[in-house]
Amino acid sequence: MTLASPSGAPVSEIRWAAATTPPRVLIVGPLDGYGALVAGVSQGLQAGGFKSAADIQIEVRNVQSMDEAKAAIANAVERSLDAVVTVFGQATQAAREVAPNVPVVFCPVADPVAARLVASAEAPGGALTGVASADAEASGRRLHRFLQVMPGLRRLGVLFDPGFPPDRIQLAHLEQVAPSLGLTIVRRDIADVEDAMRVLAALDRGHVDAVLILREAWLRRSGAEIGRVATEHRLALLVGDPELATLPAVVAAVGPNQEQMGRIAGDMVAKILRGARPGDLKIEHPPFDLVVNLKSAGDLGLAVPESAINGAARVIR
Repeated sequence: MTLASPSGAPVSEIRWAAATTPPRVLIVGPLDGYGALVAGVSQGLQAGGFKSAADIQIEVRNVQSMDEAKAAIANAVERSLDAVVTVFGQATQAAREVAPNVPVVFCPVADPVAARLVASAEAPGGALTGVASADAEASGRRLHRFLQVMPGLRRLGVLFDPGFPPDRIQLAHLEQVAPSLGLTIVRRDIADVEDAMRVLAALDRGHVDAVLILREAWLRRSGAEIGRVATEHRLALLVGDPELATLPAVVAAVGPNQEQMGRIAGDMVAKILRGARPGDLKIEHPPFDLVVNLKSAGDLGLAVPESAINGAARVIR
């Protein structure tokens, strides 16, 4: 998939040059499907006063591994670099290792405190700050919105990859906040897509009322197959990325609006370029969009309350 900037140019080719030497910012991470986030970063920078080629240079690198992220960041550092926007955890870890003295704004990391990237949410310290998408505060908001769509939800199956640190962190937060909302988390380990489909086939409404799959990369790659199995077994799927709301069996998605999340990161970078220290900028939480898929709900025989439909950012019929 080719990402595009608001002007239509592929984001991997963006170069804003100027006769002077404006600050240089690198946006790096696995960006397939995240063009709106990159556009949001640009919008946040423009709102912060960096409006043209005379004000800033932006370079975007779409990478798929830690090694690729390290290489891209090292290359940018060699040509001088004033700040890095990292998309997801691997790119953030790479930036911390390769460019420890360059300000980093992550967008997002599930829980930067639990991942030991920052000292605290209020006072990150060091060279890193950014957006948290699945810490305890965010996990509580996500579960609350799921309950608005499925008021009868009591047992939530959570499929997670124990070998993937963000999954472990998010599961811990879900288990922490669920009891206060009257929910029981039914955890199931999965190692790959085939494992996820096998576990779904073994579940039914006698075990859980709905299933949340944390490893969203697998849903992006094999969501149709996973959704087919869930539909066959009459299981409602819940997801944490609004872009996945159209998949079969997905009844609701609750997650950050990419563009708005990018704007938050862009605003933070603008403040840093104006002299703020990243360690003094508190961790931000993006607003969450609720997307309701009434088609999937109808296929599964579920009635969604009118209040949830009215409160949704988007409804799929």
